[in-house]
Amino acid sequence: MSIVNELTATLDKMVNDQFESPEFKHLLSVPLTLERGRFYVVQSALYTSNRRDCWGYVQGSAPLEVKRVIWQHESDELVNDPRANMDHYTLTVKQGEVVGLKPEDFEKAELPPMVRACFYAWHHIAIRNHWLTAYASSHMLERRNNGKIVKGGGMSYRMGKKFENELGINLKKMISLDVHVVADMDHSENISEIFHRYVKTPEDRDLVLKGAEECMAIDRAYRGALGYYMERIE
Repeated sequence: MSIVNELTATLDKMVNDQFESPEFKHLLSVPLTLERGRFYVVQSALYTSNRRDCWGYVQGSAPLEVKRVIWQHESDELVNDPRANMDHYTLTVKQGEVVGLKPEDFEKAELPPMVRACFYAWHHIAIRNHWLTAYASSHMLERRNNGKIVKGGGMSYRMGKKFENELGINLKKMISLDVHVVADMDHSENISEIFHRYVKTPEDRDLVLKGAEECMAIDRAYRGALGYYMERIE
């Protein structure tokens, strides 16, 4: 098995293991109410903004060829995704209409303390590490949402089905979740091609694994925080 194939198998196991963690299980077990659903949608928009920060930091330190790949990826996120005919932050705000949210609800939203800490931690990885570590960290959140890799579907699919089953809102109406079910399959597969070009030695592999492991730890903390706050909303 080549070093990249072995790495890929490890990364695939890591994203599947996320859904067996106590934090993920807790979040997915919290019953949805309309207010909890609104909280989740608003926090998803803030998460989308954090992703743009982190990919921007990664792009700044990456080789020129990798900058191009990230630029293409971010054009969907920041400018216009042809799957939705809008950028992904606007898409999440638009999705909020389904649960009775207005644009000003997103504009005035604040980061809960534990969520803020997770966002700062993702910033730290993106800014303070070798570009392969930073790249792997941001990549893993999209790999973890890829239903071709994650058995049972990624987080967008699973949360979309919760809205459907528990609030009676069809997944297709949760337009941001629905688009991400498909978009992150494409994004994670396109971006993972970089590993085939740049991971040549055990040292390169270890840089990727460092970013992946640290990101998944923060991801569990983030999902645990969302479950904690949602459980306290009536």
